[in-house]
Amino acid sequence: MRLNSFQLKIFAMILMVLDHLHSYVPNMPEWFSYAGRIVAPIFFFFIVEGFFHTRSRRKYNFRLFTWSLVMFAGSKLVVMLFKREYGLHNNIFLSMAMAVLLMSSIELIKKNKENKKLYVLGIVGTIAAGAISVFTEASIYGVAMTLVFYFLRNKKGKMIIAYIIVSLVLTIGLSLPSFITDPNYTAYGLFFFDVQWMQVFAFPFFLMYNGKRGLNIKLTKYLFYIFYPVHLWIIYIMGYYLGGK
Repeated sequence: MRLNSFQLKIFAMILMVLDHLHSYVPNMPEWFSYAGRIVAPIFFFFIVEGFFHTRSRRKYNFRLFTWSLVMFAGSKLVVMLFKREYGLHNNIFLSMAMAVLLMSSIELIKKNKENKKLYVLGIVGTIAAGAISVFTEASIYGVAMTLVFYFLRNKKGKMIIAYIIVSLVLTIGLSLPSFITDPNYTAYGLFFFDVQWMQVFAFPFFLMYNGKRGLNIKLTKYLFYIFYPVHLWIIYIMGYYLGGK
């Protein structure tokens, strides 16, 4: 089966709802969270695709940063009105905006090898964007996915192999200290303490992508930008009324 970007994004949005229901609404099935691990990779895959297809990378980045501010301000307001024991910290827009900034900095390096000032600026920008990205929602996973998808974009087989290896190495590597130091931390815990390793199962969807945009109207252009914050705020409020902490 071959699907366009619009169809794949719709599928990812459905899984995103399940993931956030598990995060903010009590008594949701555990598998909702497992299924949600493949959402971010799909959207980062298309962030890289969008980077190469957009007419203006500056506008593309500005749009992401703008929506990250909308997400931040709206979430603060929702938490203030429906205060629970924990806040609403999701803001994948910021992670995506930093991913575009990271790729733009790398492009600056590649295109200005003879211009020392721009070359150094590109290096500094790349290091800064990567470092700051680690402190956003997608953390080091977002940085790793961006780099894999960016550098191996036209080599899909190698891209998928690298993606799987990097995903497993990162997740297991980050859990390994607890596995070594905690005698109660079993091999089961190594894999299920941080279920982020399940993001490896996003790779079939990269293979399904047919390289086409799909439905392309003004509504679809802004569908995700609107859907992401609104559905999160609604789910957070649902958790409040259904007795969540």
